[in-house]
Amino acid sequence: MRQLLPLLACALLAAILSGCGAKAGAGGDADKAGSGAVVTVRVGLVAMHRFEDAVVAPGQWRSSGDVLVASPFAATVESLEPHVGDAVSKGQRLGWLVTRESRAAMRGAEVLIDQARNPAEHSEADRALALARRDLVRVPLISPRDGIVTHRTAEPGSEVGEGGEVLTLTPRAALVCEARVPAAAASRVHAGQQASLHEDGASANRKARVQRVLPSVNAADQGRLVWLVPEGGGPSPALDRFVTATIQLSEPRQALAVPDSAIVEDDLTGITRVAVVGADSIATWATVTPGARADGWRELVRTTLPAGARVIVVGQHGLPDSTNVRATR
Repeated sequence: MRQLLPLLACALLAAILSGCGAKAGAGGDADKAGSGAVVTVRVGLVAMHRFEDAVVAPGQWRSSGDVLVASPFAATVESLEPHVGDAVSKGQRLGWLVTRESRAAMRGAEVLIDQARNPAEHSEADRALALARRDLVRVPLISPRDGIVTHRTAEPGSEVGEGGEVLTLTPRAALVCEARVPAAAASRVHAGQQASLHEDGASANRKARVQRVLPSVNAADQGRLVWLVPEGGGPSPALDRFVTATIQLSEPRQALAVPDSAIVEDDLTGITRVAVVGADSIATWATVTPGARADGWRELVRTTLPAGARVIVVGQHGLPDSTNVRATR
């Protein structure tokens, strides 16, 4: 019996040591498995995309040169047909003017009729009124240009002096969209560049081009005023209506690009990167220089990434370098 006790003690000690070893081995395998965890991400592809440099600026329809329609002599406005917003043509009759002298003679004859007390006075007043009507000088007011009526200074029955303004016309050629271009892009805007103009509620954009860059600079934001003229047909725009102008700064080009969501920018350093998934399903970070934006894509400037390379678009934020990933589309 005494000989069996040492043997039992040795067997028990061996069993304990064997269990501890198994536990240690299981723990090591678990740590090894945890270090190889796979992260599921969504990817997009580096691809060729169409880009063009453009600047977007707020604008408003203005007149670069009004035409005043004035009375050639002191007169009474007998009639005036067009209203603000109406389009008129060169040579169109806009209304009638009556010379002040002949209108005064007419009024004098009308007063004589009102003041006549007997048949002789009535007869004399009637003859005076007939003469005044015969000698009444009515002159048509003619439009000197094609244009849109933007101001109506006089109304029927009102009197105007010689050279007095009756209407203001804005020729279609004088209608400009006055856009305020941000200072950062102003130096790249010049006459002749193509543009598009968007008005709220309009079914389609207007084509336009840059007519001139005004020399004045806004003191508050250093922005530049740019005049754009509409091209093509369509209804005439309304003065003072607000517009969003998009000015093309370069010709369209094809360039390598990634989906916008692939770009990650460091808030502290400003460095921009993308997470690239290799053939071995390992994600590594690559620094890139982004360029223009277009339709949810971002241009890659001077990139070494080839077309077809997979970049993570969902799940890359906070992802360590050289992480094993499972890529989905």
